[in-house]
Amino acid sequence: MRNWATHEFLETNELLRKLTADIEFHAFCAEMAQDQELRGMLQRHVQAMDQTYHQAIQLLQDKGANTAAAQARYSYSRQQPHVGFQIPQPIPAPQTANVTRLSDVTIGTLILNSHKAGSMFGMLWANECADPEVRSFHVMCANNCERMAYEVWQYMNARGFYEVPIMPANDVRMMSQTYQPMNTGNAMEYTGFMNPHQMM
Repeated sequence: MRNWATHEFLETNELLRKLTADIEFHAFCAEMAQDQELRGMLQRHVQAMDQTYHQAIQLLQDKGANTAAAQARYSYSRQQPHVGFQIPQPIPAPQTANVTRLSDVTIGTLILNSHKAGSMFGMLWANECADPEVRSFHVMCANNCERMAYEVWQYMNARGFYEVPIMPANDVRMMSQTYQPMNTGNAMEYTGFMNPHQMM
């Protein structure tokens, strides 16, 4: 039986709580989404998170996480992002009366923020794990959240819901020239971990 450190056991429970809520939330939003592409993306996310949910239960119940499957990366097709303002779509004002459904913009924003949070929390939880398999599982979850977040952002960016301003080229040039390369003659040769006696 795996000897769980208290904090990593609790972090894995936190992951399962988040996955449970996220799966229901994604399914709920998929039902409300009007854009078929958004709906299909959310359904793919539900399937991926459902697989992760069952792997997390196996890990928690000391049955292993099926290492090969646990390391499977969430994949999606990358698109060329639009950088700079094209034709930004107006974001509707928040509605508070008689709200019966969320707009696709709101759904995208909520899902994007959920995945961003999952990526950050997942890496934080990984850093608290002593067991290499448990740690690796949390890293995989964090990475998959990052990929799903980027997929949602691509969708929003392509529709003008989330545009990215361009930094002026002159500012980029000036800031880039602020940094200077190291004098390699003074740099220590990297040989892996430093010998503790070299630190004294």
